Formats: sequence, structure tokens, C-alpha cells
Amino acid sequence: MEMKREDAQYSPVAGEHPSLGEQGTKPSRKYLYISVAILNLQFLMCGTAFGWSSPMLMKLELSATDGSTIASALPLGIVLGPFVSGVLLDRIGRKATVGLSMGIITCCYVILTLVSSVSLLSLGRFMAGVTCGITFASVPLYIAEISEDSVRGFLNTMNQFSVGSGSLLMYAVGPLVSYAYLHYMLLGLCATFFVLFPLLPDSPYSLVTGGKVTEAKRTLAKLRGNPSVSLIEKELQVIQKTITEGQEGSTSVRELVSSRGNRLALTICLVLLVSQQLCGVSIVFLYLEQIFQMTGTNISSSTCSTVVGFILVISGGISPLAVKYFGYKKPLLVSTSGMALGMGNLGAYLAMKFYGVNVTSFNWLPLLSVVVYIVSFNIGFANIPWALAGELFPNNVKSNAVTMIASTSGLFAFLTVKLFPYLTLLLGLHFLFCVCSLMCLLTVVFMWLVVQD
Repeated sequence: MEMKREDAQYSPVAGEHPSLGEQGTKPSRKYLYISVAILNLQFLMCGTAFGWSSPMLMKLELSATDGSTIASALPLGIVLGPFVSGVLLDRIGRKATVGLSMGIITCCYVILTLVSSVSLLSLGRFMAGVTCGITFASVPLYIAEISEDSVRGFLNTMNQFSVGSGSLLMYAVGPLVSYAYLHYMLLGLCATFFVLFPLLPDSPYSLVTGGKVTEAKRTLAKLRGNPSVSLIEKELQVIQKTITEGQEGSTSVRELVSSRGNRLALTICLVLLVSQQLCGVSIVFLYLEQIFQMTGTNISSSTCSTVVGFILVISGGISPLAVKYFGYKKPLLVSTSGMALGMGNLGAYLAMKFYGVNVTSFNWLPLLSVVVYIVSFNIGFANIPWALAGELFPNNVKSNAVTMIASTSGLFAFLTVKLFPYLTLLLGLHFLFCVCSLMCLLTVVFMWLVVQD
């Protein structure tokens, strides 16, 4: 997409915008932080979508087949979400795409509040998945485009904390309140977002692409806390250069697979994100309460889920620090090794119980194993593959690459969640978790041999 003629060749004049302040004025990032906090409500709602199945399927008392259909509708929607995001981002802009995404999940929770049939519940969950797919493909890009370099990485790692908070809300509150009341609470969160939505800025990149450079200058000044005119001019020049370079290269899928470097990057990201699903991530999050119930632990399944929710939130801040001090590879190796340990211990406990060993004195092991698994996942494997997807590809193919990677991840999440009840009956829960532990170890080998900082 080319920049429109109006303002496209804008050359800022010192002192033209009175709100930019004088040289030496200390900038304030308050408006930027408020904007990012509002955008993180999107991730919070995605967290509620991820955590919904665990308590709600217990309340609905469905058959295994119906339960897996409703649970797997979410990752199926995630497959579609990135494609929707790719179509909308440049056509209606970042801000409107985010607003539409929240509108979809609002409709989802209206449907889930009013209906009881499996088909309509599945439709609602599918819509929630579409929102999650759009959110993870668009909001990090939106945050990156409104943030300055010095805080961009920090602001774009808050999402795991927000997702964890949404899941905690479902794990902790879901078992305690009625089905209808919980959904009224969720609709209240959606309404809060729409009340705050007008405060969000348009992306300076979208404004410059549309030829609205003067408006982009005003937006940058507000986001940067009114720094000097020269700083705004320099940032505008960087934005214009980035957009021009992105327009010059081929954006086709052929370009993505014809380059050896792009093929290697695509292989790394696809293997890591498919491995996430084969290591049991979606199974654990979507069937958490049912898994604890199947282990037969003497701690209530709702209590175990709440503990895991708190751990999920607390451990959400580990990954940014780990990456800052150790890079990408070491946290990935430690993270996936810990997941193998947690899942292996859970599989061993269930195997002993299956073969008649008295495990009464080890009733605490399922909760500890899942906590180790979740904390390990949050250390690196939760975020780093997505960070690699954002860094390994050139700008001209990044959109196609992220769409392909996110959709493939969603497809494998759908398959694992849908097949989980059937494979449990066919092979046993202990065997499945041991296989997931083995997949974690194979992923460690791949990371050691292929992934670089």
C-alpha cells in the first residue's frame, strides 16, 4: 500500500506544533502506559477464553464428546483469527481492528450467556478463538508501533501477565459463582474496554501510510510526552523509511519459502509452536480442572486450578527478565526441560495409580507437577517462539509468516484438544502425559541443535 499524496512528503518545521514543548523538557510516558494498559484488556479477555473450559464444562455436565467439541472450537477459531487480522490491519487500521476484535468476543459472551445447545455454545467458543487469533496477531504490532525503542520490549511482554490474570479469574471465581453471573462479569469487562476505547491513539505507522503525517506528528507528541520537535521529526523519518522499505520488497508467500534464510526461520518457528501443542499446553489449560479430577488427588480440583492460576500470574514476569539476562536459547532450554520434568512426574504418578501402586502418600504430586509445568512454560516457551517470529523475518514477509505460524499452531491446538478425551480412553491418561514429556525432551534436542540467540 502506498502513502497517499496528501502530507506524504511532509517536512516538519520547528515550532510548528505548539504542544511539543521545549528542548530539555522531561517527557512523560503516562499516555503511552495508559494506552498499553487498555490494550492489555484484550489479552485479559483472551485469558478468560482460555480458562473458560476448565470450570464451565464441569458446570454444564456434558458428555466427553460434547465437551471436547465445545473446548476445541476455541483453537479452531484461532486458526481463522490471524487471516482476519491480516485482512483488516491495513484496511481499517490497528485501532479499529482491535475494537472489532473486542466486539466479537463480546458477542461470544452474549451467546454463551443466553444459549445452552452444544452447537451454539461451540459457535460462541469459536468466536472467542477468532478474537484470540486477531489479538495475538495485531495487538503486539499495535503496541510496538506506538512505543519507543527503550520500553517496547517491556511493554510487549506484559501480555502473559494479562492472559494469566484472565485465566486466574476463571479458575478462581468460576467454580464459586453461577454460570450466568460469571458471564455478566465478563460482559462488564468488555463494556469497560469500550468505555476506554476512545482514549486509544491511532498507530503513527497507519497514519503515515495513509498520508496523514501531520496527525501522526501530533499522535507521537502525545505518546512521547511532548518532547522536542527534533525528536519527533527523527522518529517520523524512521517510520517513513520503514514503510518505504517494506513496500519495496515482495510480500508474496513465494518470497517466504524461496529464500533459504526465510525457510530456516519458518522451520524454527513452526517446529517450536507445533511442539508447544504436542507438549500438551492447550490440553492442560483447557482441561485443567478435569485433569485434577481424573488424578484422584485429595485436594479439590477447583482449589488446584486456583493455585495454578495464581502461579500463572506470578510467573508471568519471569520471561522478560530471563531473556534480558540470558538471551533466548538458555531460557528456552530450561523452560522446556522443566516442562518435561513436570509432565513426566504427572505421567509417572498416574502410571503407578493405573498399575495398582498405593499413591496415597503422594496425593500432592499432581498439583506440584502441574505447577512445575506451568512455571517452566512461562519462563520461556510461552513467549520466546513468538518473539523469534517477530525478529527472524524481514518486514516484507513478516505478516505472511506470522499468519502461517499462528494458524498452524491453532490447528494443532484444535487437534490435541479435540482428540484428548478419545486418546485418554484409548491409551490412558498416564500414557498420554508420558508422551507429552517425551515430546518436551525431543524439543529440547531441537532447540539445542538449531535455535540460536
